[in-house]
Amino acid sequence: MATLYKNRNIWYITVSNGNNRLTRSLRTKDKQVAKQLKPNAELELLSQLSGATQPSKNLSFDELVRYYLKADHNWSKRTKELNDYVFRSYQSGKPLPLNPTSRSIFVRTINACWNWGMKQGLITKAYKLEGDTKGESGTEY
Repeated sequence: MATLYKNRNIWYITVSNGNNRLTRSLRTKDKQVAKQLKPNAELELLSQLSGATQPSKNLSFDELVRYYLKADHNWSKRTKELNDYVFRSYQSGKPLPLNPTSRSIFVRTINACWNWGMKQGLITKAYKLEGDTKGESGTEY
């Protein structure tokens, strides 16, 4: 049986089976939303407790970026600096650049992080950005 409880204004669900217990944040402050999320979360936790499925990680984007930047990608120093800048700007809430080429660099970099997270099994869904990933070519004379 599952139990909902609130800790620091966030709703959690806990499920126990014998001496084993799993708890997961429902990532909401709204009780009604927590009640709606409860059935699916309960089934998932029970299947993990029974050994039917392995737990899947579902990191937030901020956590995913930390893992992504720490991983060995064999980047040059300049590429690492550019990626650090892109993620810092994006995570701080700044809008994407207006320049089409700069914007495409941001989109490609952010989407590469989501793709990497999926391949590593760190997330179950990628929230990739839509938009041009090629930018504009140089000026023609």
